[in-house]
Amino acid sequence: MTKTRRLFHGVLLVSAITLSLTACGQKPQMIGGATPPTTDAPLATPVAPSPTPIPSPTPDPLKQKTVKAFYSDQDEMKLVEKEVTISYKLDSDVYEAALKALKKSDDPKAVSLFDDLTFTSIAFDKAKGELKIDLKFGPKTQLGAPGEELFLQALKKTVFQFPEVKTLYVLKDGKQVDSLMGHIELPYPIKRPN
Repeated sequence: MTKTRRLFHGVLLVSAITLSLTACGQKPQMIGGATPPTTDAPLATPVAPSPTPIPSPTPDPLKQKTVKAFYSDQDEMKLVEKEVTISYKLDSDVYEAALKALKKSDDPKAVSLFDDLTFTSIAFDKAKGELKIDLKFGPKTQLGAPGEELFLQALKKTVFQFPEVKTLYVLKDGKQVDSLMGHIELPYPIKRPN
């Protein structure tokens, strides 16, 4: 009888395992074939109070100023003066903004002499009234003698329109040079005309 009893326990064990495996993933059923009532309402999740928005710091508005910018005519024979509006953040950035305005022109009759040039540094010493700029030339910036003369005039007229600038130091690739393009002697420093 013990053999029968073991067989009976084995059958019960196998049945229980089979029953539990086949019941996985099925909805629970009530006795008599009725299914328990279900609701489609989602479970309530606690709502955290929304945090009070922290005001983000508003960026300082850009300052604007109308300055004169200088370009060449189409034949590189004379300077063309234009009034442009520049934008800058700090008062010390006004010189850089004015010089960068020389790099582009919206007028086809006013050609930029500075479009293939990079201002690698621009620094103003307020106590001495000295503006130091360092230029990096691209291949299109190598102009003839008339173009170099206009280039220097445009540079001087642009920076000396600011009355606080007394002297201009111009470097090329970080070095003091005798001439920017090999045609016109470059004074060092360039002084404000009287």
